[in-house]
Amino acid sequence: MTEEEILYFLQKNYPATRKEVISGIGDDCAVISRGSLWELLTTDTMVEGIHFDFSYFDPYFVGRKLAAVNLSDIAAMGGAPSYALFNLSLPEISEEELKGLLNGLTSKLEAYGADLIGGDVTRNPERWHLTLTLVGEAPAGVAIFRQGAKAGDLIFVSRPLGASAAALELWQKGLEPPEPIKLAHLDPEPEIELGKLLAQENLASAMMDISDGLLLDLARLCRANNLGAEIEAEKVPFSLVLKDLPLKQDPLFYALSGGEDFALLFTVPHDREKFLHLALKGRQVFKIGRFIAKEGLYLIKGGQKNNVSPQGFDHFAKRESFIST
Repeated sequence: MTEEEILYFLQKNYPATRKEVISGIGDDCAVISRGSLWELLTTDTMVEGIHFDFSYFDPYFVGRKLAAVNLSDIAAMGGAPSYALFNLSLPEISEEELKGLLNGLTSKLEAYGADLIGGDVTRNPERWHLTLTLVGEAPAGVAIFRQGAKAGDLIFVSRPLGASAAALELWQKGLEPPEPIKLAHLDPEPEIELGKLLAQENLASAMMDISDGLLLDLARLCRANNLGAEIEAEKVPFSLVLKDLPLKQDPLFYALSGGEDFALLFTVPHDREKFLHLALKGRQVFKIGRFIAKEGLYLIKGGQKNNVSPQGFDHFAKRESFIST
């Protein structure tokens, strides 16, 4: 089974039954009603050899990235983080390595107002397995889900894409990426404040973060809303530094399919676009396309519109690859 098939199986066969569950399996966070507040819960795992390699990561940045990927899920719901539980399963670890890991984790959490309050430790004879569970909150009724968009809604991303995947490719070639590209992979910044703004000002109709690549995650957003999407290749933002790097593909390739960007992907009703820009007060976001009633994912490039297959990173796919455009 693929990752998508596993998630669909869970959603179909194991729905939540408690009345306080607003949203269960299938969104960036589960949402629980707590009176005047909605509680947001998310969890992510990082495994040595899959999500990180010590040839280019050190324990400090492993901790910071684990915090960041969870914080990004809270951002995608428009919430604020509060508490975290940390489970680590690993072989022998030195005091220096443990201190680096925890300093990285807690410094990232604390930067966004979250505390580490517990967890679990077990031995794993082979490799590091790290899991963080993060709790956040939003005012009741003030959160953004993957579902909620309509045909005609505009599609935005919060920042340039592709740098993280480009950095990984350079490391795999034995090259050292430039500092901004390196940090995009090692230490991504979650868009907590932007997510809160979009939710509190009722600006976005649907939202998620980009973890597995723009095309793959946009396809997920399409499925959640039973819609299709058109995106304009020349409007997809990428870091200009990518043009000067010895990469296998052109920069657009990494922006569309690279993954681990942890930017926000969100939709805005056409009549709310002007209010979006007023609320942003000059902060830049990037309009890349629109939702359409016809299902499918279409890339407009060089005046031609082509249907594209939303492949990207899938833990259980037979082949993990970037998508060709």
